[in-house]
Amino acid sequence: MHWVGTSRSGLLKTQILKPAIQSNVQHEPEERPKMKFIHEQIAGKHLTLIISKIRNWLLQSIPSDLTSKVAETFSTRILLILLSLVTSILVARILGPQARGLYAVALTIAMIGVQLSNLGLHSSNTFQIAKNPGLMPSLLGNSLWISFIFGSFCAAIAGAVFYIFPEFAPVQGYLLFLALAWIPFGLAFLLTQNLLIGIQEIREFNKIEIINKVTAISLILLLISLNSTSAESIFSVALITMIFCLILTIKKITKHLSRPPHLSLSLFKRNLSYGVKSYLGSLITFLLLRIDLLMVDQMLGKKEAGFYDIAINLSEMVYLFPLVVSMILFPKLCSTQNNEEKWKLSKNVGKVLLIIMILLCGLVALVARPVVEILYGQAFLACVPAFTILVISKFIMSINSIFSNFIGSIRVPWSMVPFCFLVLGVNVILNFFLIGKIGTVGAAIASAISFSLLIPFYCFYTMKYLRAGQASSS
Repeated sequence: MHWVGTSRSGLLKTQILKPAIQSNVQHEPEERPKMKFIHEQIAGKHLTLIISKIRNWLLQSIPSDLTSKVAETFSTRILLILLSLVTSILVARILGPQARGLYAVALTIAMIGVQLSNLGLHSSNTFQIAKNPGLMPSLLGNSLWISFIFGSFCAAIAGAVFYIFPEFAPVQGYLLFLALAWIPFGLAFLLTQNLLIGIQEIREFNKIEIINKVTAISLILLLISLNSTSAESIFSVALITMIFCLILTIKKITKHLSRPPHLSLSLFKRNLSYGVKSYLGSLITFLLLRIDLLMVDQMLGKKEAGFYDIAINLSEMVYLFPLVVSMILFPKLCSTQNNEEKWKLSKNVGKVLLIIMILLCGLVALVARPVVEILYGQAFLACVPAFTILVISKFIMSINSIFSNFIGSIRVPWSMVPFCFLVLGVNVILNFFLIGKIGTVGAAIASAISFSLLIPFYCFYTMKYLRAGQASSS
């Protein structure tokens, strides 16, 4: 009987409490939106506080003009990426893997020719004009002289070698002629562009880059409409477009001339000590980026070279932000006198750069396969594994850029030359073994390992220059 009473009591209590429970249940849905709103307000305040702290740190650590120029140039580069993608997709779909490989190899020959003949004047131009804008007439005159005299001489020598030993020519006939004709004009375009960057005419530089891409796409579409597409015709379009943009660049520079451009042998000799070291370093870096493509072409054929060229082009788009940062930062560092101030700016910019690159590389690795399939089609999915490895290589290059900009703004050490040649030798050996075993992925792995070897060298000289600066100031 007791359990019955207890049950009735429990039932009575339940009936008494039921209205209160129902009341609470009725009010709970009304309380939840309020609590959610309060949590959202708190989260919003925390987010605003974090953004405000990041913004204040950026304002205190990085000059506002540097930030604005990087933002403007990066926005322009995003547009250029889209235009480059359109161009790359058009060329790939029109030509197919085989002819795309021929086009890529011809362009590589042209670019190697430009690198071999520039004598480091591209970096020297930026370095000298940032320190002394009054040197513009002499620097422009020297740039044009080197381009069309020495550049043409180098192209003629290469043509003679390929004529005597045709088995050494990666491409033949008219396409080879176009690749060699590219050299003097490409060299002039490179050197004059660096003069624009040195005087911080970044907006004009960006405009010319956009004109270059838009004109190339327009002419390619014209070729499609005329049903006249081949590796030779597409390469001709790229060459004509570059010559047009070279004329525009020279026209922009002439506005900053106090007198007509002229040859200055004394300035040329002074620049060689800086330029040759920079030249050899840049050449080896360029070869590290491109020699693997030539080795893929020789060992695996034109089709695999076409796949690997797509992977290289996509990875270069990932490297866009570090490239923009370096382009704007280097003249700023050259105009700064104190080494500690140079390093402080380099370090602050580097922190932001690496955070952005970690996020960007991770995102790109996740979406690589569907993006390649959408843009290029299933025929080019074979480039995805190599592209993923090359993304890692670009992150390593971003680390290197932090140190190399700082070192280059002070003095390029001669010891960099034999060390970089050593790294290049390691790269060739790694490519020889890895390409034979795992194809284009092996070429990408060789690239990543080679760029990693440069980090200790850059760290050593960064510390050396900082200690030297501290010793001289004390």
